[in-house]
Amino acid sequence: MKEEKKITQADIDSAKVQLTPLAGVPPRVYLPLAYALLLLLLLFLLLVLPGMRKYGSYLEFVGQPGPSAVYSGEDYKGSSAQSIFFPAGTHSLRIEHEGFVSQSLEVKVPGRLFGSLFFPRKQSVSFGLLTEDAAAYLQKAYAEYSSWSASGKPSALYQLPTVISEAASSLASTGALYSKDSEKASQADSPEARLRSGLPSDRHFAQELASASASAESARDGLRASITYSSYGILSPLSLSYSIRTILSALGGSGGFADYVQDLTPALAQKITTALGSAEASPETAKIAAPAVMGRKYMAGQEFLLFSRGGIVLGGEAPSGSLISYQRDLPAFGLAVAEVSNRQWARFMEENPDWSPGQKALLIEKGLVDDGYLAGWKGADDLPVTGVSWFAATAYCEWLSSGSGAYRFGLPSEAMWEAAARTGLADEKSGSRSTGIWFDGKRSGPERAGSAGYDKSGIADLFGNVWEWNSDSYRPYPAFAADKLQSSERSVRGGSWANKPGTVSLYSRGGLEPARCTPYLGFRPALLNP
Repeated sequence: MKEEKKITQADIDSAKVQLTPLAGVPPRVYLPLAYALLLLLLLFLLLVLPGMRKYGSYLEFVGQPGPSAVYSGEDYKGSSAQSIFFPAGTHSLRIEHEGFVSQSLEVKVPGRLFGSLFFPRKQSVSFGLLTEDAAAYLQKAYAEYSSWSASGKPSALYQLPTVISEAASSLASTGALYSKDSEKASQADSPEARLRSGLPSDRHFAQELASASASAESARDGLRASITYSSYGILSPLSLSYSIRTILSALGGSGGFADYVQDLTPALAQKITTALGSAEASPETAKIAAPAVMGRKYMAGQEFLLFSRGGIVLGGEAPSGSLISYQRDLPAFGLAVAEVSNRQWARFMEENPDWSPGQKALLIEKGLVDDGYLAGWKGADDLPVTGVSWFAATAYCEWLSSGSGAYRFGLPSEAMWEAAARTGLADEKSGSRSTGIWFDGKRSGPERAGSAGYDKSGIADLFGNVWEWNSDSYRPYPAFAADKLQSSERSVRGGSWANKPGTVSLYSRGGLEPARCTPYLGFRPALLNP
């Protein structure tokens, strides 16, 4: 058998590879040509094809307020804070921002064919939006701010949006905060110097933000908004100094500033107390005699207890339970001796069928009630009406006014409610009333008005039976409120049949969305001009 030849290293070293001609073309010709074609293809893919497939420019938007929404026709393209690609041609663009008048633009967009992958063409587009109604825009942002503030303390998974500081920045950036006769942020804050189309003054804005802050996080957003607002968004040592002085003056002069800081940021409380010292002033309201019972008046199918003009120091209970008292002057007023009953509500619906249970779906659509409206309605009886929203209660008061000549009715303010409740307490220092319709382990609803008796001034069920709507916006810290903006909630007072005795006091207060309807909540009207 013939042995196979072994391949040695010498055989490997002497081996040669030789390309053969292609179609008679020698390798020395077609190899350089192939390399050149490959290079040209690569250059085409990198430098030309991207421009052919995406021929146009990236538009960069420069203007205020930002970020705003960019539309092409009806199609949303993105935010003005982004670079947005548009193909070459003429485009009809629309810039929108909530609370501002939209702006339409015709933009001619060129393209770049060569090198667009590495050097895309960019084009700047300028815009500037004007506010539709600066006061309404700020009010809406404040209501949203107060709603987020009341939603609880944020966590790592849940953060509060900076709605109020962003709104202040948008107004400042578009010039909406400038008055007709003022160009400098350092100018004195007075109605004569700053005619702001219904916007609150710097001092009032700072007070409103503080009154709605329920956490350190929301207070920080409010602080940024207050500084931006008072400085017109132009920060400088002078404007910053003015802003800080305005804030300290607004809050330090309202009383309870140290307690407010203690609730939100305990670590800073001692520093604030030391800084303010004895400069923390008492409320500005003049001290006058407290409202006193003046008699009774029966009208519009209800009996009212009449109170004289007077001043009252309210408890101002905060969510933490701390009391930051403040004073209010009250005109003469009357308060219904009992909560509105189902029988009285039935008469209202007879003349106002739009508020009947059958119209609930439409009322929900209008945002006036929620699904709990008149839930379990059983018709006319002497139980207090429940499941009515703040809007529904206000409509009832307006109905009373429409049939009472010059007399006007409305929901009582917190000050009216507290003044009336205080006159009926046997022991005002205790701030509570144990007798009343409270939870006893068996009760499943309210009782007939007055069934638990009347207080010493002659009013029934201010404590217990059902919580009662008040006219005020709910603020966690009402001592600072300037009453220039409305929060997202309305105040409720008094407790209900579902609360245990001793858990609700004269100072207990809460807030609910005005469309909220619950079986624990009713109302009583106030006579506003007795």
